[in-house]
Amino acid sequence: MPTPTYLEPLPNDDDAEDTASPAERPPLVETLAALAAGPVRPVDVANLSDLDRAGAAAFAETWRRLDEPVRAAIVRAMDELAEDRVELNFGRLLRIALDDPSPVVRQLAVAALWEDERADMLDRLRQLLSNDASEDVRAEAAKGLGRFAELAAEGAISEQVAAQVRADLLTAAVDPAEAYGVRRRALEAAGAFGADEQVRSAIDDFYDSGDQGFRGSAIFAMGKSCDPRWLARLLDELDSDEAELRFEAANACGLIGDADAIPVLLRLADDEDAEARHAAIDAIGRIGGQAAVRALQAIAENADPADAEEIDEALAEANASIDPLGTDA
Repeated sequence: MPTPTYLEPLPNDDDAEDTASPAERPPLVETLAALAAGPVRPVDVANLSDLDRAGAAAFAETWRRLDEPVRAAIVRAMDELAEDRVELNFGRLLRIALDDPSPVVRQLAVAALWEDERADMLDRLRQLLSNDASEDVRAEAAKGLGRFAELAAEGAISEQVAAQVRADLLTAAVDPAEAYGVRRRALEAAGAFGADEQVRSAIDDFYDSGDQGFRGSAIFAMGKSCDPRWLARLLDELDSDEAELRFEAANACGLIGDADAIPVLLRLADDEDAEARHAAIDAIGRIGGQAAVRALQAIAENADPADAEEIDEALAEANASIDPLGTDA
């Protein structure tokens, strides 16, 4: 589930790049007072990075007294800053926000912890998926569990833990009493377990349901499975009347990485819908190889200038995949 879009955008701040080093930061009490007084400035939020336990405790005490819009704005700023500046770490503080009384803040906090792959974070996500009162938070937790499903597919977590994640996601996906958005996000995340017969059956059921949203989630899960058994369906969906499904199918083809998709993706790269068009270009780049390079060069010859950056990035990715010994077809 995407993070809420109805909150006010983070204000621009010319001082955001001038954040002081830890030794030069203003006292924590001043930073917290500035946030409480508003507006929420990125430069103040950045000064909360890497707080120790005592600092996190002081933050928690102030946090409880802030209004909900302010708490939400702080979490959003943490998410945006951490994505732009890898040296910033708000993990301790975002975990405090996971227990916020506001479902909006909890959802934002789950989304902001997208890089956290520690075992205790996995436990929190499982608890939120099972028990949170907000369907938006449960959906975000299901989405967050998707990264642990991918780790399971790579053999990076134990089989026992992988089985628990798979069971949690599959249970939420197939439960008719569960909220629509939660079911969709759970199936999408479960796609990484696409070799499992029950997961494949759930993908089939969603795909055949007649509901466009469920169908889109099934296509997403097909891509996450990286299983070429789905390729024929995906190629059909590249010609769908619905731009959303063309977009999802293109992304899925890129994840599966089968060069047989390139000719159909090449047609989609001229789609009237910009998102579907860009998804096709990105997918060709991800598939890679000489055939992908040739396809992207053909696209570039008559491309809209607005697509130039997308094509250049895809070409770089496709070229990077070519065997330097020249054995790649």
